[in-house]
Parts: sequence; structure tokens; C-alpha cells
Amino acid sequence: MKEKSSLKFYDYLGYSFLLISLPIILFLAYLLIPKSGGVGTHEELGLPPCGFYLMFHKPCPSCGMTTSFALLMHGKIIQAIKAQPAGVFLFLSAIFVYITIPYHFAKRKKLVDLLELPYLLPILIANVVFILIVFIIRLFL
Repeated sequence: MKEKSSLKFYDYLGYSFLLISLPIILFLAYLLIPKSGGVGTHEELGLPPCGFYLMFHKPCPSCGMTTSFALLMHGKIIQAIKAQPAGVFLFLSAIFVYITIPYHFAKRKKLVDLLELPYLLPILIANVVFILIVFIIRLFL
């Protein structure tokens, strides 16, 4: 039988960060008022306008992500998909990974070992590919 690993301070710190970061992100998304144009909601957080959008008048790969998250937190699923379909996929991926964290903590899995979870790399690749597909489509629309 495999011996349970003992977690170090940084494991506890990392798990704590993982467990509080998504609720904070979702809470902030809930507080935001989504922009009707589908982009620019991030500016409510004090961030500058998208430089790519300003230069080329086309959305960058992440344009609409904040708007999409904010719309999802307000229950507006269709509008979120219209704002940034990849944002909805990222949102769902983040929720899926997040709900697995307490299980791995209870199993005393070291934080670094989470990088070897069999579902993590496919989720990451799927998100990157989907973001790029949406970006390429938007470039030509």
C-alpha cells in the first residue's frame, strides 16, 4: 500500500490559494456590469483598453473573456457565448478543476503532483485550441 505523503507548508499555501482564487474571480465577475458590445468590461477593474483591439479594430484572443464571465455570473448564458465562446469553455473548465481540488487535498496529494493529473493537460490544450479557433474566426469576421 502506498504511504500517504505529508504536505509541506507551501502545499497548504498553494491549496489555500487555489481554493480562494476562483471564488474571488467569480465574485468580481458578479460585481461587474458587462459591456453591451461584448468587450471592455475589464476596464471596470482599472485595466487599460485592449491594445490589440485599439490597433487593429479586431478582438485579441482574450477579448470578451471578462465580459463572458460577468454575463455567466448574471445568468446570461446566451449573451456570454456571443461575447466570447471560449470564455464560457474556460469558465466551465475552471469550475470542473476547482471542484476536484478538495478531493486531492483530502488524499494528501502534494501540490506539484496536481500537474500530473491525467485530465489537466487535455483541458489546458482544449482551452488553448478553442481560444485560438475563436480568435482566428473573429479575425475574418
